[in-house]
Amino acid sequence: MAAQLPEAGFPASARSLPTVVLVLFLLLAGATAVLLDADGGGRVPDAFLDSQRQIAQGTARSIGAGANQGLADLGAAARGVTGAVDPALDALARDRRWRGVAVLSGPSRSFTATRGEQVPVTAIPASVTAPTVTASTAPGGEVLLVAVVPLTDGRLLAATSAVRLPEPSSDPLLRQSFVLTTLSGTVVASTGPVSRKEVQGVDGSIADAGKAATTAPGTLLGPVAGDTQTTLAYARVAPSASPESLDLAVVAVADGPVVGGGSRGAGLIPAAALVLIALAGWYGVRRAITGPILRVRADLLALAAGKVGTRVRGSRTDEVSRVVAAARACREKISGGPATDSHARPRRTVTARKATAVVVVPVLLWAGGMLVLSRTGDVEIPPTIVASTRAQTAMATEALRRSVNDGLADLVAVAGTAKGADAVKSGLEGLKVAHTRYRSLYVVNAAGEAGDPVGRPPLRTTEPPAKSAGLRQQNHAGRVPVLFAEAPLGGRGGSLVAEFDVEHIGTLLSHVPGHARVVDPDYRTIVATDGYLAFEEVTAAGLRSGVERARGSGVVGDIAEGAYGTGIVAAAAVLGGEVGRLGWTVVTEKPATELALPVNKIRKHAQMVALLAALIALFGYGWLLFATLGPLRRVARDADQLVGGDLRSVIYPQRHDEVGTIASCLEICRQAAVDGRGRLGEVRRPHGAATDLTQVMRAIKDDPDDDLDRSGPIPIPDARRRTPARPGAGKGRA
Repeated sequence: MAAQLPEAGFPASARSLPTVVLVLFLLLAGATAVLLDADGGGRVPDAFLDSQRQIAQGTARSIGAGANQGLADLGAAARGVTGAVDPALDALARDRRWRGVAVLSGPSRSFTATRGEQVPVTAIPASVTAPTVTASTAPGGEVLLVAVVPLTDGRLLAATSAVRLPEPSSDPLLRQSFVLTTLSGTVVASTGPVSRKEVQGVDGSIADAGKAATTAPGTLLGPVAGDTQTTLAYARVAPSASPESLDLAVVAVADGPVVGGGSRGAGLIPAAALVLIALAGWYGVRRAITGPILRVRADLLALAAGKVGTRVRGSRTDEVSRVVAAARACREKISGGPATDSHARPRRTVTARKATAVVVVPVLLWAGGMLVLSRTGDVEIPPTIVASTRAQTAMATEALRRSVNDGLADLVAVAGTAKGADAVKSGLEGLKVAHTRYRSLYVVNAAGEAGDPVGRPPLRTTEPPAKSAGLRQQNHAGRVPVLFAEAPLGGRGGSLVAEFDVEHIGTLLSHVPGHARVVDPDYRTIVATDGYLAFEEVTAAGLRSGVERARGSGVVGDIAEGAYGTGIVAAAAVLGGEVGRLGWTVVTEKPATELALPVNKIRKHAQMVALLAALIALFGYGWLLFATLGPLRRVARDADQLVGGDLRSVIYPQRHDEVGTIASCLEICRQAAVDGRGRLGEVRRPHGAATDLTQVMRAIKDDPDDDLDRSGPIPIPDARRRTPARPGAGKGRA
């Protein structure tokens, strides 16, 4: 009989699904014990290491930006050289940034004209076909950048400038230092406590960091001294105009806080609780659902196989007890005698749904408890991390100031060197290609009307040009802030205008931690790293207070209440140059819950395991409800009709599983109760769906003389496709 009723395996099997869910819970409990277990020792938190790595990258970008700007200025000067080079060299020599300027012949590298200090010829590559920059060391040990631009006649225009590391934060807790090394690990410049020999035992680590910068930015850990540990973050100097030409790396050295990771074994208690809940749930499902289903399946298989004397065991599960009552009623009808056991249902039963809910609720309570525990308590932020974030904000503000001021300087250089409309057009196109900070560059006439732009269509509205070069913010309301640089063309009339791309400014701010924005003197947002509305007013008291204090002291940073909750709020005023006239301030916010601290890491792990536990419970036991208990309820309703005396309604199996076998066996017993015992046992039964059309086939005789065509079916009059009635609705014979 069992061979005639095939059953599918997992996931349709009520036998294996609870075991699979149990295994998943046990695996999750093991993961909980590991993920929520603290190492017990102290270490520098990732929040500090990430901040230092970004500071090293910011310093390297700053040096690279200086190299890019030098190449851009040198390129602008080269475009103005049409014959004699002396005027261009004189103009470059007046710029104090350049230590030495020279024009060299292409093949021989001999000097044809020089100004200032001698340019190191050995630092110039053998082949120069595009603007490039290299590094060299002056006789006094100073690091020089050598920028080289080819001229149209094959000669080379070269200039040297000194590399200056930015001044590190003077915070005594941070003890920040910057070291410039070659990619082979040789120290060529330093600033901060390291330069004063106040940091001991890090020489080897600095060399290792310089070598490691060849591949990617990263961090190294140095010696431990009490509750601090020396950290070394490194990044390669890679100008965008010549990424592989510089053999330099920046190493940021600082004292990182050693923070305790918590107590060992913290994850054992929740893991043990989950194991107990999972085992209890598995046992409850086996007792209330799986066991009764398998028992009644075995009894019905025996009864359907012809063993009329089989005792059909009862159950406290409501749906199964109703099926048992129907099986006993059929057995009584088949045997023709009184039943040895009553087919009345037990008085106290529990439905399979309630049993499943009893199993699922403890898991959900455990998950909810984990979520509640993960959100309790405040996050303690070490002061050193606050200092590092403050320094990071100051560095990003300096990058913004330099980028905007350099944009104005580039435009002034083009306006001063370009001769004629074609040269101006070429100069603007060169700026657009070399820098991403511009969205649109164009010439305006005396009335302020824009000509054909290089880049996107102008956002600036028509207004008379200014008489002097500078930065302008044209609007204080609207969809997009319009910020542009303006440089008069002198006696030629009109001005050059370069509109800045606010997305580029947002990119500069993306290197600071958390959520950053630029605000104007009225606390209106100019640009932000998150979703924002232009000119939206900042209302959070902590942010406004930080902006107000930064305007007076330059850079501030503290723990305050921001727009995203309590965290680190740092602010730096944009001071210096033309951009300083705009009154901008950069304010950053890093919520305490977003910092990469050990406590936050454990909280995230707790939230993850809580979510996984809830998902396993809902999907695992939800599938049990869908695949097993739903069909079981339908069979139980059919069984109620059978007990009520309805012997004509057909009982259909919904799936080929244990419940489907129960339905099929109950249908066989119903047929036997109607047609007699001959329907029991291994009687051949048709395959296919109940809606398939039945056809009687003509018997084939082996008679070669018979010319009749018997290959087709015998037509049956009034043969119609009949759709069987749903359980409890239609009447008919199987």
